[in-house]
Amino acid sequence: MLKPILAGLAVLLAGGFAQAADKASADQPIAAMERAGSYFRNHLGIDGTYVWQYSVDGNVRRGEGGTVGGSVGWVQPPGTPAVGAAFLRIYEVNGDKQWLDAAHTVARALLRTQLASGGWFKSVETDPGKMTEWCYRSGGAKGNSCEEKKGNPPSNKTQLDDNNTQSVLNFLMWFDKASTASDPEVRESIEFALSRLMKVQYGNGAFPFSFSDKAPGADKKTATRASIPPDWPRDWVKPDAPPYFVVNDHLQRDTGRLFLNAYQAYHRPQYLRTAMRIGDFLVAAQLPRPQQGWAQVYDRTLQPVWGRKFEPPSLASSETAGSIEYLLELYEETNKAQYLETATSAAEWLKSSRLPDGTWARFYELNTDRPLYVDNNYKVTYEDRDLLSHYGMKGTFNIQTLLDRMRLENPEEVAPGPDFWVSSADELSRDEIELKVQQLIESQDAEGRWVDGKWIDGQRFVDAVFTLARFASMPDEE
Repeated sequence: MLKPILAGLAVLLAGGFAQAADKASADQPIAAMERAGSYFRNHLGIDGTYVWQYSVDGNVRRGEGGTVGGSVGWVQPPGTPAVGAAFLRIYEVNGDKQWLDAAHTVARALLRTQLASGGWFKSVETDPGKMTEWCYRSGGAKGNSCEEKKGNPPSNKTQLDDNNTQSVLNFLMWFDKASTASDPEVRESIEFALSRLMKVQYGNGAFPFSFSDKAPGADKKTATRASIPPDWPRDWVKPDAPPYFVVNDHLQRDTGRLFLNAYQAYHRPQYLRTAMRIGDFLVAAQLPRPQQGWAQVYDRTLQPVWGRKFEPPSLASSETAGSIEYLLELYEETNKAQYLETATSAAEWLKSSRLPDGTWARFYELNTDRPLYVDNNYKVTYEDRDLLSHYGMKGTFNIQTLLDRMRLENPEEVAPGPDFWVSSADELSRDEIELKVQQLIESQDAEGRWVDGKWIDGQRFVDAVFTLARFASMPDEE
């Protein structure tokens, strides 16, 4: 009888070891994101602020455009609010209060650097001596008195381009919810910012690129419906005096999502009305058939105009996709048919404009719908060679994912509304997540970092945390 007993014991032990191995494997993603968060929090934060990139030796810190000073934090994602969001995501998964505290440190840094105009500039200053050069509310700055700051033109400039102020407020609202409103000053900061933003919304529902007081050109009369000019200048022309209306870099979508999030968090009707007015602007700014997409920049006649010298008047595929996303989210909240109808017709144009290789041109010519490019000499061309190296002229821009999600044969099945933080991990399949998690765990070093050459990259850290967290939160397959 001894051999059967030993054999049975071996099977039981093997099963126990297998269960232990499975548990260890399941715990790995959580441990990996905790190590990564600890490294960022303990070694890279400056008074609760962060930047885009860090040299491994710790001597260089980078934001947009290059090196920044040792007391400067960056706002534009993947800067300070993005790192704070990563801390909140870790807390959401493991429930360890140290990560809520880490997010609170970030929130307090952002409260100290909120401008009197209501929002945030793309960078913030943490040195007490240098903070006086800025119109921070924490220093007692109020209203128009801040315009007199010398030597620092953006001292009171709230920026909405590149998801600057919107990302801060989405993070602060997420923290407010996660901490059950534990810090009243966070809620006060949110309410002050949203009230200021609502005051600068243009009459047609659009939001300005940036502002210090009123929206530029808000007193000027504008057209009520977009149209396409018969011709346009092939060489860069600086836009006329404001107002001009920017869809570029998803400014309107990101601001609309902010107000949808605010409405869902605080249930104030004025937040939903603001979000709907942005939707109404996008409906009005949609170009007429058969080119029913959106341009990057419009003048007061609601015709496409030049943006920067590599952004010609045209239909913009990426911005069209972003506008569709927002209109679908708004439809989900309001059930207002025109948002769905506008999104659906724009998606039809995107489907028709796909290139033979399965990608999209960033730009399409007005009236002809020909793919339009800019080369490294900043010349507009129809040829897809020698394309501008610092600005993607062709790509997928997540358009196919959007079209798949819409299921145009049944457009009632639209995407759900946004969460406080939208991550690249949200669009990955289960198999893609599992593969990515394996790669992240294998490539993380002993200190919890992912090092690219000589650099530690903030975007890689934030994406990694959200990917690992999504894996850790996924239900087991049946």
